[in-house]
Amino acid sequence: MNRILLVDLGERELKERQALRARRQVLETIQNTADTSGGLSVRQLEELAGIVEKLRSDVVADPFYRKVAATYAQKPWDELADAEDSEFVHKYGLIGTQRVPSNFLDALQASEREIVGICGLLQLEGTTDDSRRGFVQKVSAAQGEYRECRALFDAAFELLSKKYVVTLRSQIQSRLIDEDIFGCIEPGGDPQDRQPVKEMQPNAADKVCVLSGRNLAAVVRKLAADGVSANDPWLTSRIENTYEMQSGVVGGASPSSFDIPLPDLEEATDGEIVRENLDAAQAIYFSYQLEEARMPQVVERIVELFRAGLLPLSYGKTGDYLYGYYKKASERITEGERRDLYMRAFGAPGGDPSINQPNREFNDLWWRFVSSVSSFGRQLTVDRMFRSQIPLSVSQEQVRKAARDLAASLSRNCYGIAYQFSKELKTLIIEYRDLLSDQEIRTSFGARDMWQVMDQVNANYLGGTRNSHRYRTQAKCGAIVIAWLSRNHQRLTNRLGEVISTNALTNPQLRGSDRPMEDPTDWDLLQACEQLIAVGGIGDQRVEDFSQPVESPTITSKPIEMPQMARDALDSAGISLPSF
Repeated sequence: MNRILLVDLGERELKERQALRARRQVLETIQNTADTSGGLSVRQLEELAGIVEKLRSDVVADPFYRKVAATYAQKPWDELADAEDSEFVHKYGLIGTQRVPSNFLDALQASEREIVGICGLLQLEGTTDDSRRGFVQKVSAAQGEYRECRALFDAAFELLSKKYVVTLRSQIQSRLIDEDIFGCIEPGGDPQDRQPVKEMQPNAADKVCVLSGRNLAAVVRKLAADGVSANDPWLTSRIENTYEMQSGVVGGASPSSFDIPLPDLEEATDGEIVRENLDAAQAIYFSYQLEEARMPQVVERIVELFRAGLLPLSYGKTGDYLYGYYKKASERITEGERRDLYMRAFGAPGGDPSINQPNREFNDLWWRFVSSVSSFGRQLTVDRMFRSQIPLSVSQEQVRKAARDLAASLSRNCYGIAYQFSKELKTLIIEYRDLLSDQEIRTSFGARDMWQVMDQVNANYLGGTRNSHRYRTQAKCGAIVIAWLSRNHQRLTNRLGEVISTNALTNPQLRGSDRPMEDPTDWDLLQACEQLIAVGGIGDQRVEDFSQPVESPTITSKPIEMPQMARDALDSAGISLPSF
């Protein structure tokens, strides 16, 4: 009998604890360098104490799960956490009954199944920010959906909770579970104090049954949408097949198996800057740079060569993917649709101006923000300040203004279908990367990596090579810049405090993030801007010109439809405008 490990909750806990450890290191560094940094404020001291307290306990630190459990139990979280044996508390993915030292139950209890199902449904919808308005309502809605499909959920739990048996060590090595799970049942206590203990429960050699509440919820929702009931005679096989497709166990898994949160465009935290729109802009910009490097066109040409029998591929996954890509051509976003999206988001040429309003101010706002950040970073170093040809200093407020203008422009031009398209673009980019990196494809073109494959196809079939280094640098650095705008949009509306931390730019111990395109620091932003200036060939004089403030363009909080009377007047004058 093996314990049931909820890997989706365990992975969320791992990421939360990693973030807490990183933040603790930052605060401790500031505290240890008080003579130069000024030390910690009262608020920061309280924050550090709270982080230390969370990390010295095995009780779940993930705020998403805490809020869901408190809402479900109708009790404050502190009251639930005090009873560590409660079915509402999990430790690294081991919930209630699965943490009993011995004779633990081989199945989740009804309340445990329900809370896991609710968490799975919320994750499936991308509703994981417990601080957002209406979160409790969405928990209640997910609970209603669970209870409506309770019989299907029970059948899915019964079948899948014991199906996939792995060692606990493998989940640690896959970076799905925090290694502090070792010994969280016995001896328990502070994770740091039990490191020397040899007899621990659970330990690395223990086997567990892994289960993802998110994928299980996706299975039940799919079966319910297809009209399958709990009395279906083929229910077992339907559950197994659907679970494997949703979790990506088999080839051809749906794009929804990728963890790409869905948008909620109605809940804006700022009148002009909608974070979900900036998230969409990040994926669209990344795709646009790869489009300029002709990555989609390269893949299309490879498919044409495959169809013509000119690629020496063996029977296997590569050929299957190319065949499926060819057969599903009508279901994908077309090049024309992508070009229309790039025109609307960034004013890029190639789209249809009769149905799209180009973002004409993007290029100017983009380089003003990049130059402002670069100039601000340069002036913090005395040596650079003396040697630089940029005579005027750039203040925090100039950077804030440039950032806000750019973020508002991107937000306004990425409304509507842009988020759905960005989700599909992310999926396609992952598929393109895997295809072009495939050993058979690289061997067919005599290439060492995917970029050499692209160079070969561009040179031989698409009219000439492209500067792939420039475009992939712009793709990565541009994604970091937009991610920073998205993660720090609250700073742009705050009149007090720093928009860019000078301490983060000058203290080497605070530099860099492990995931700069997902959670960039101020140092990551500065480095991205410097690289964009370098690969773009922007000289110091142009950086100086761009970094100087100008009057902000008129940017509304959302697209405004022109009155029909005005349209008729312009049409009669022979002036054509895009329609919305």
